[in-house]
Amino acid sequence: MKKYLLFLLFCFPGLLFAQTEISNSLDGFAEASWGMTFESIREKFLSMATNPESKEKIELLNEKKDESLLIKRNGIFYLYRFYKTPELLKEVRTKQGAQEADPSIDGKTEFRENGILFSVGVTFNLVPTEKIKEKMEKKYGKPRKEAIGDDKVSGAAIWELVERRENPPRGGFAVVWREGYKKAAYTRRIDYFSANLKEVIAKDYVDFFSVQETKTLRDLIP
Repeated sequence: MKKYLLFLLFCFPGLLFAQTEISNSLDGFAEASWGMTFESIREKFLSMATNPESKEKIELLNEKKDESLLIKRNGIFYLYRFYKTPELLKEVRTKQGAQEADPSIDGKTEFRENGILFSVGVTFNLVPTEKIKEKMEKKYGKPRKEAIGDDKVSGAAIWELVERRENPPRGGFAVVWREGYKKAAYTRRIDYFSANLKEVIAKDYVDFFSVQETKTLRDLIP
């Protein structure tokens, strides 16, 4: 799933793109910032769900520690996705003495021992895509890329809301998905991603399979 979510930010086979202007940075989603831990976000929603003065209806539907947290909030589903360094990579990097900075902890060099927020997926009842785009454009400006499938209906629009003058880059991406319904474009899902953590995960993913390959060859040919 994580590989798929990263891949779709850049590659949409059979789709044509149109470049537009970018807007301000996307530093998280709602009350959650990129890099917040699984436990901190879980506690935040538990507090909101049990607050007798809250006017919102919030339910924690499912959780996988340090991986995902599914929230139903006022009838809309929010899937919070978390990432931590794979155990195999931690073992190898520790032996090599190659610890790296944890983007969720300023000024420290630690592995991502606990799951940290890198993406949020929002799912809701079908809404005409143009209405979703209009609301997104009011908040973020025009999308960076738009993609339309061969059926002239399905596709996606991508907002690249990244401050690249900072190192590492701050901000994120938003993807509004289009699907056909009664020959018109509708949307039921939006995905948000951290720009910085997307790059961290992509690097870890390459390293992880490199280590796995080396280990397999070593075990096959002792």
